[in-house]
Amino acid sequence: MSVARHLGIDLADYDQRIRTFIPHYEEMLDVVAGAVRLTSARQPTIVDLGIGTGALAARCLAARPRALLIGIDSDGDILAAAARRLRRSLKRLRLIHGSFARTRLPKCDVMVATLALHHIRTARAKHRFYQRCFRALRPGGVFASGDAFLADDSPVTEQFLATWRRHMARSYSTRQARAFLRSWAREDRYFSLGSEGAMLRAAGFRVEVLWRRAPFGVLLGRKEHVG
Repeated sequence: MSVARHLGIDLADYDQRIRTFIPHYEEMLDVVAGAVRLTSARQPTIVDLGIGTGALAARCLAARPRALLIGIDSDGDILAAAARRLRRSLKRLRLIHGSFARTRLPKCDVMVATLALHHIRTARAKHRFYQRCFRALRPGGVFASGDAFLADDSPVTEQFLATWRRHMARSYSTRQARAFLRSWAREDRYFSLGSEGAMLRAAGFRVEVLWRRAPFGVLLGRKEHVG
């Protein structure tokens, strides 16, 4: 399913509408993009998992002007939108049309994602995916993901979701906000922050929480140098 269809919007409206859906969206993008500065590679290769319209990629390329960025997305229309946004950086850009869950992940120094990895619906599949990410990263590599991360405790999770609905209620009715979340839940799976961190650690990463504005957050994983 395309991103626009999944969200129930027109693709041309994505960059405006996503801000009405996601609280602290700009701040989350800035934190994830800032993680690219943590690699010591002089000309890093950055892989953007689910590049979308290229908002995160643009920030990553601005932060590391000598980087090569590889964007992966299964939605051809949104890849075209990313290419238009990043047209001034085409010499430093490579786009791959395919699912990041199945496409071979290129060797790289940094992996980033925002609002993408919740499409992996089972813990087993996500753990395997994190193992693939760990193998694709070079020693010293950095992984950063910004997404919705819920709580292990159900009442706290409900508080998180209420916060999310209040944000959307600035632009939509309460009924519409609830309907959006129900619709997205048919495809999306939001694990708790603790569960996500545990899966990353099990894959080999050293994990930190870079940022938290519940229910959203940014997790950082490092692949340490050997020896």
